[in-house]
Amino acid sequence: MAKVSILMPACNVEKFLKECMDSVVNQTLKDIEIICIDDGSRDSTGNILDEYAQKDNRIKVIHKANSGYGHSMNVGLQNATGEYIGIIETDDFADLNMFDELYKAAKENHADVVKSNYYSYVSQPEPQSTYYEVLKEYDLYDQVFRPVEHPEIFRVRPCIWSGIYRREWLLENHVSFAETPGASYQDTGFAFKVWASAERALLLRDAYLHYRTDNANSSVKAAAKIYCICDEFKSIEEFLEKRPELKEKLEKPAVSLKYISYRWNLFRLTMEFKYAFLERMHKELSEAKNKGLFDKKYFTEKEWTDINRLVDDMDGFFDETFRKELLRFGSEAELAKALKKSENKVKKLQKKIDDMENSSSLKIGRAITFVPRKLKKILKLSVWMMGQQMDHW
Repeated sequence: MAKVSILMPACNVEKFLKECMDSVVNQTLKDIEIICIDDGSRDSTGNILDEYAQKDNRIKVIHKANSGYGHSMNVGLQNATGEYIGIIETDDFADLNMFDELYKAAKENHADVVKSNYYSYVSQPEPQSTYYEVLKEYDLYDQVFRPVEHPEIFRVRPCIWSGIYRREWLLENHVSFAETPGASYQDTGFAFKVWASAERALLLRDAYLHYRTDNANSSVKAAAKIYCICDEFKSIEEFLEKRPELKEKLEKPAVSLKYISYRWNLFRLTMEFKYAFLERMHKELSEAKNKGLFDKKYFTEKEWTDINRLVDDMDGFFDETFRKELLRFGSEAELAKALKKSENKVKKLQKKIDDMENSSSLKIGRAITFVPRKLKKILKLSVWMMGQQMDHW
């Protein structure tokens, strides 16, 4: 049995793949299993993986039709045999001692999961890695803890590729990925299930993984994936429904996580999709509030004010939050034209996104009429008001 099975999902990453593969095959921890999942790549990704496999018998390449990140990761998990599971996304790369250090820490502490910080990496205008201490605020370094007893840890960015996970423990707790289409946010549900199930977790101050932030093809830059984050929270809710003891402890923290995740998605979307997503956001958060799941202790002061503002007055929230973006369109005609163009895009997406088929939340028509009406009011504001700084969260 290998000490660590490293899962490497790959789809059309020929530009970055060799740098990534070199960082894995040259790990100082030699007793590793490398499982590469080619998710229907249309470029030379599959060929590059096969070339590496011919030179290194630790590498297993799985070629399959494109089915999305979640399914690819589950295929990797099903084929893994190692004691621990690591994850390297193939547009990133790792320090050569990454899995040596993570495995050593895991064994010394009998850990279910070990997480570290990471580097934010850009290649232009020149290569640069910047240490990102994502775990700093939790004050849990170098001590074994049970995440359920520290619900604040559920708010940390998923960054599932900066740690390792005991494989038998994942299987015993049915921790896997949601198999939704594409490659959007599936790490959100996986990370939540990891924290919810772990009895022994460990955080390390060091960083080993270099997370590429300037890949134009990265899934987080795909504006079309409007509701994918909602699928992840549906999987989280289903996970908790099957575990009443965890649901009682984590249902309220999960609402806090939903809010900050949905908020991030809201700001990521282009202007013409924001209102449609905001309607969905408003519906789900209103339902949570009506169930008594809003708890101030799981929010910052700013978040608490904003989430209640959104639920109590969605249109006012939209107007105040995105006024500057509305003004950039310059006229109602320009905005309506942009929205109409986006409406055509959304119609094509409806066949691909299951959640949109029976949903009433995607109302581009309403957005077309609502936003210009707001724009009329905004354009009547004084020059002084237009020059004010708006508070974006």
